[in-house]
Amino acid sequence: MGFQVKFYQLRCIETEDNGEDELWVDFRGQRVWGRGDINNGAVINVNNGPFTMVNSGADVVSMWDKDDFDPDDHLGDFHISPSVSGRGEQVAVFRNNGAHYTLTYEVRPDNW
Repeated sequence: MGFQVKFYQLRCIETEDNGEDELWVDFRGQRVWGRGDINNGAVINVNNGPFTMVNSGADVVSMWDKDDFDPDDHLGDFHISPSVSGRGEQVAVFRNNGAHYTLTYEVRPDNW
């Protein structure tokens, strides 16, 4: 049996920069949201997917902030596992480089 993940809502609790972040989100190296400007307190309805998961283990979601004058900032990784399939919405937390974001997602069987 295969699994799929769908992303619902992105919440910014604290940006990495003093102002807005130019954020994007990758799933298994493929962009699933962004690049958008986001500020503290913003809530974005991503509503993207479903995306097929790899059955052999957890798939990685990565969050990044684009910087123009230095390397882009990696705001964190989160491993999504098929083991949460059927348990409703879950929350991934990203807290690298002083940033704090959450991303709501759900995992279900392939026949979703």
